[in-house]
Amino acid sequence: MHRLRINIILLCICLSAGFIAKSQEIKTITLSEALDLGYKNSKQLAISNEVVKEAQARLDQAKDKALPDVGVSGTYLHINTPNIAFSTPPSTDSDPNSPLASLSNLHDVGLLQLNASMPLFNGLKIRNTKAMNEYLQQAAQYDEQTTHSQVALNTIKAVYHYYTLLESRNTIQQSLKQQEQRVKEFKEQEAQGLLARNDRLKTELQANTIELALTEVNHNVELAEYGLGILLGFPEGTDVKLDTTGMFEMVDIKAWDHYLQSGLESRTVLKSGDMQIKATESNYKIAKANRLPTLSLSAGYVNAYIPNVMTVTNALNGGLSLKYSITGAFHATHLMREARARADQAEFAQAQRMDEVKLQIREKYLKCLEAQDKVNINQKTIVQAAENFQISENKYKQGLLILSDYLDADVALLRARLGFATSRADKMLSYYELQESIGTLQ
Repeated sequence: MHRLRINIILLCICLSAGFIAKSQEIKTITLSEALDLGYKNSKQLAISNEVVKEAQARLDQAKDKALPDVGVSGTYLHINTPNIAFSTPPSTDSDPNSPLASLSNLHDVGLLQLNASMPLFNGLKIRNTKAMNEYLQQAAQYDEQTTHSQVALNTIKAVYHYYTLLESRNTIQQSLKQQEQRVKEFKEQEAQGLLARNDRLKTELQANTIELALTEVNHNVELAEYGLGILLGFPEGTDVKLDTTGMFEMVDIKAWDHYLQSGLESRTVLKSGDMQIKATESNYKIAKANRLPTLSLSAGYVNAYIPNVMTVTNALNGGLSLKYSITGAFHATHLMREARARADQAEFAQAQRMDEVKLQIREKYLKCLEAQDKVNINQKTIVQAAENFQISENKYKQGLLILSDYLDADVALLRARLGFATSRADKMLSYYELQESIGTLQ
């Protein structure tokens, strides 16, 4: 019995360990894999895809308008015995078998109709409606591509932000270990009477400051990891590890004119604006069509059955219908003014969008150059700060430098290392932002 209890306890421990291991699943991803997962799990991109489907459905509806309109209807009526009186009684009233006499005993009526109509000319409304929806469908596709680029950039930002925090945490952890070791050494020196209590307290205060910074960055790492997990569709509690292979590879920055020309040609937001302008022009033509007559072709087939009165079969009909609405032509002027105003708005909006794109490309281009300069400067700063710290440490041990200057040199080295990790990630982010601004980030 005792052995059975031990086996049950061991089994529970194994199951618990398996559950913990499952809840703390580790995912190691590259930047490319993160982008694929970002696309797959993006709610924003899913909405854009549905907008494209909606635009396609509207285009299909516009195409259906060019097809004949065919309908069938059937009617069956059961009525009471009607009271029928003729102002001039016909001579056939005396005949109980005459059709008119049978009206007094009418109870059922049946009717079957098949109708078809097709517009031959309606001021080219159908053609322009189709063209307008084609332009809007293309605009929706360009908007979906714009969203695709935005999702890519957001995913890249999340990955590099997480990387920066991880590097910052590692750097602070290393610095804290050095500070704790220094505090330990200073306590021993104080106990031996070789160090003033005030100097030991300064060292402990600096260690506490670094520990506070580590606490803050730990919370930021957890938050960034949680947000990245949601962005990539990972289960709750997943430990995300970064594979930095290829994360810091970038091509050389080209001349400004190259990026400006590429942006004006490739930005999908501008292509979408062009399609919207064309759509508003088609809408103006639709409004203008209300001033023109309409011509349509119609055909029908009728079967009618009235018991004891008549039976109609194979009654075919066909013809042309010409219609011109004078009131519609009058009101078309107001519709045309509204459509023209919308077309002008679309053109002005496109011009404004063009200016915004130019400014954005210029901003991202200069930011990319600035980020490269910061990386180069921070590389020099690390070398200088490391050398300064080494000299300060030697002077302090020789009694040629006060403790405050020695600790300041240590803080300067820590800041230089943190600055380099941040500038390195910012350099890549600025590069991807530049690619997004010219429409080549996919």
